[in-house]
Amino acid sequence: MLGAVAAVILLPLAIPWLVTTIGGYAIAKRHAFWITYRWQWAVNTIGVMVVAVVIAYEAAQITEWVGSGAAKALLDTDRWWEPLWAGAWPWLLLNLALGLLLLPVTWSIRRRRIAEMVRRRTIPDVLTQEHIESARKRAADLVSARRLGVQLDPRTGALSAGKGTSIDAPAGAIALVSRATVSSFAEKFADRREISDWTDPAGRFVTLPAAAGAIRVMQLAESGSGKTVLMHHAIVEVLRRGWPVTFIDAKGDPEDADELAELARSLGYTVRIGEPWNLFTGTTSQITTKLLRTIPVSHGDGAFYRREAEQALRAIQSHAPLTGMRDLFSRLNDPTDHVRDQTQLSSLLAPVDKIGTLRNERIRDTLLMALEPLEPYLAAAGWSYGDGGADLTIVPLSPADEAEARVGDLMLLDLRQWMTTRLRGRDKSPGVVFVDEFAQLVTADSDPGDTAGSMFETARSAGLGLWLAVQSVAGISNDETRRERALSSGAALIFGRSKAPESVVSYAGTVMRLESSGAATGDELRSARAQHTYVVPPQDVRQASIGQFWLVQSGGLLSGRALPPRKPATPPRR
Repeated sequence: MLGAVAAVILLPLAIPWLVTTIGGYAIAKRHAFWITYRWQWAVNTIGVMVVAVVIAYEAAQITEWVGSGAAKALLDTDRWWEPLWAGAWPWLLLNLALGLLLLPVTWSIRRRRIAEMVRRRTIPDVLTQEHIESARKRAADLVSARRLGVQLDPRTGALSAGKGTSIDAPAGAIALVSRATVSSFAEKFADRREISDWTDPAGRFVTLPAAAGAIRVMQLAESGSGKTVLMHHAIVEVLRRGWPVTFIDAKGDPEDADELAELARSLGYTVRIGEPWNLFTGTTSQITTKLLRTIPVSHGDGAFYRREAEQALRAIQSHAPLTGMRDLFSRLNDPTDHVRDQTQLSSLLAPVDKIGTLRNERIRDTLLMALEPLEPYLAAAGWSYGDGGADLTIVPLSPADEAEARVGDLMLLDLRQWMTTRLRGRDKSPGVVFVDEFAQLVTADSDPGDTAGSMFETARSAGLGLWLAVQSVAGISNDETRRERALSSGAALIFGRSKAPESVVSYAGTVMRLESSGAATGDELRSARAQHTYVVPPQDVRQASIGQFWLVQSGGLLSGRALPPRKPATPPRR
């Protein structure tokens, strides 16, 4: 009788046991097994409570039946099992059906047990181990996309419009932190290195740092991976803080620039787009450096002519810096009132060839030839860094046009000079500069890695934010030392989908992990050894979905998915 009673009480566990036994590890290979919902705890609790109440009621009834002597009287009769079965089978069927209510909590427990085995890499089948890890990553992507209000195809990673789920994101949030849907208890209690500057206190969202100078980013991702979407969202969040933004877009796509401008205007911000740039800003030395940058670097006689032009430019700015191209050529044509002394004037007016060409005329012709292609993009009344002319300045440039690429290179040089000027003047007013495809704007006369490294090293002290985007590590520089300088300058490294990720995932670090060897058939776990492996597997980066990225800074790592741009409920404060 006691055995029968125990069987009745334990019968609800039959279905969960059968499902777990039959499913084994195979069910964990499917991403659906790892998808969780916020209401799942309620389903688990209700299921356990209903089963507990029914079993408690049955136990009370059986206890009362035995205590009253009715059970003994029944067993003393002939053919006692017939009335016992007639009264018990409905309860047995009910208890068996109750096992369905325990399936959700069984899945939850089973998921955590398998997650712990995956963490310790003790799944007996090495192929199953890999399939389970892939399924967990797809589930994390699906859950993140669901929270963003979009739909993600688990096979292709393509995004499509969803139900527009509203996300209560804090100010400055640009992405949602993506975490595994199920974690083992060991993982929950383990210390985890957080990136405080880039996450909200709850650790749910990727947010911009509180100080403009702390927004230093090197972003790497191939075309079509959502790099520009994340950058545009960051620009909007910077504008919401009331900081001026300069965006140099080297993709050359006017539609992207127009879309960003329309979004900014709809939020109440002033925008200027595609306006000419003022080359003649800064000190005499800074203007001279920029003008010399327009002359191609050469050696031998070419180097002499370059030094000659430098001396002449400094001479005609002895009393005041140049104010524009008209002023430049006017001073070169008649330098009398602009030089410091007769010695400089004699040097500029000295003949330099057999036909009597004067030095100032040769320098004038050289600069005219160098500046003429750039003239459509320059103006003395054009924009400059920090002029306060608009909340957002958008500069679309096409690197395919040599003149536009050279203008972009001059803008980067001017940016470095402006940072230096701010440091000397103790100007800490916030502002952020974004440059998309910046490596294409650096000409052959300089190295992108040096340019990026020097700007990152200066930006924080100058109180300026700097966000540079390229498509690959190789695009930063062909020289490994210069690449290291740019990537090790303290800037946050954000990387997304890439076909050659090995060089970039190394910056995320390694972890000591148990690596197992398997049988030739791949269905048996054999010996294992602990070794360092990449924290971010390269294959994950190759297969990253649109908008998915990893952020590395100060030894911390987080995975995120870009938020869709959102409009504020109230107009921005001006």
